[in-house]
Amino acid sequence: MTRVLAVVTDRAHARFFDVGESGAVELTSLSSPAMRGAKFHSDRQGGPGWGEHAYQGRVREEQRRHLAAVTERLAAFGREHPDATLLLAGPGTAAGALRRALPPELGKRVLGTAKLNPTELTPAKVYRATQRLRAGSA
Repeated sequence: MTRVLAVVTDRAHARFFDVGESGAVELTSLSSPAMRGAKFHSDRQGGPGWGEHAYQGRVREEQRRHLAAVTERLAAFGREHPDATLLLAGPGTAAGALRRALPPELGKRVLGTAKLNPTELTPAKVYRATQRLRAGSA
């Protein structure tokens, strides 16, 4: 049985799990800073602001930085464990966005994706999701 690294991510959090034959162990998590300031303004207390276009640009840039940090962590794990596979999970389209951000050599190692919420997660849930994916790919 190969080693699986499961990463469960949303727009600001990433939790990593090392999944083995008997269960999952949580590794050090990654937390990116959430949106700064109010909706359309920075912290300028309602003064003239940048508008929605700049706000959406900040959201995209923060998401890009978060995915880059997660990808960097996955690449480091991949170098340490060249035979390991990856499970990508998250709510909504988060797992798909992470999969598109992976370099090709890591993309080939993806076992599959699952819909899991990183804030309501236990190692047992990650282990069960990994077992379902392994059973489906066998």
